[in-house]
Amino acid sequence: MQNADISMTMPTSLSLKKGRVLCVDDEPHILRALYWLLQKDFEVITATSGQEGIARIQQQAFDVVISDQRMPEMGGVEFLTMVKTLTPRSMRFLLTGYADLPALLSSINEAEVYRYITKPWDVDDLPRMIAQAADIARAAELPSTTRQEAMVSEGTTGAAPILVLDNCPTTLCAVQAAVQKLAEVIQVSTVADAVHVMRHQAVSVLISETALGTADLIPPLCLIRQRHPQVVAVLLSRTISTDSISALINQGQIFRFLSKPIDDGQLGETLIQALKLNRQLTQDPGLQERYRTEPLTAQSSHLDDARLSSVTLADATGGTRDESLGQRVGRLVRSLFPSNV
Repeated sequence: MQNADISMTMPTSLSLKKGRVLCVDDEPHILRALYWLLQKDFEVITATSGQEGIARIQQQAFDVVISDQRMPEMGGVEFLTMVKTLTPRSMRFLLTGYADLPALLSSINEAEVYRYITKPWDVDDLPRMIAQAADIARAAELPSTTRQEAMVSEGTTGAAPILVLDNCPTTLCAVQAAVQKLAEVIQVSTVADAVHVMRHQAVSVLISETALGTADLIPPLCLIRQRHPQVVAVLLSRTISTDSISALINQGQIFRFLSKPIDDGQLGETLIQALKLNRQLTQDPGLQERYRTEPLTAQSSHLDDARLSSVTLADATGGTRDESLGQRVGRLVRSLFPSNV
């Protein structure tokens, strides 16, 4: 498939389209499938490599950029990381047919992707998510350079407390040493205690383990992020599955994932960035749309803090970690909405 042929079929005006989308994949049949799925509602431009995608971006603006991960010469995460720098307004999607854990972690920590999509994709969900992302890219105005510089100069003075959901004393000490006097650090060891704190005072950053013992914290953490989009989430763990990382991107929109044992320098840099992002999200709520999460379930979209705070660790995470994320989320939602599920 040649890109020139596709481009000739596209309209010259976006007035009747929902946005301009760049699709990057080295497999022609994937590009054809994406084009025919999206061309009715979007102006679609294609590229067969990361280098060609960069050239396209330098020629025109895109609302959404979708990239495959496994491509020769330049992988999808590397490409999307460059996209983040070149055109920060564009919403970034990573598309892959392989369970590549290192790439997934980099898609959070480096490319800061909006959505992670597996092949084969859902032909109803993908256009919906792209339309949502295009609307966000057009409506959510990023801070001007002057405003960004002002936010940086303001630093993290007066930051709200950092909440640590982890019963490990080493983690608490590392966070306290990293932030020093920039923010108060509060440690809790249950989901209910975390929500209780967040109901009664503002929290800037949530630092959490992905599990406490055999208890899986990912579903309740995603629900907390749904309820508190201004809170920046940083996850810590020694191990994690690709299924869980996918959820942390799409349903959690976490800011960073750090591996244990904690690197003090990396933690300190991450927390400074997280505090600054929280300041931006708090001062300009419109930016929160760029971190919008996918609902875990239909019922979870009606979640309130009072209901979430009633969750005990056993309620939220009972069962085995061999279950799928959907099964674990289902159990959590049934504990929160027993009359509706």
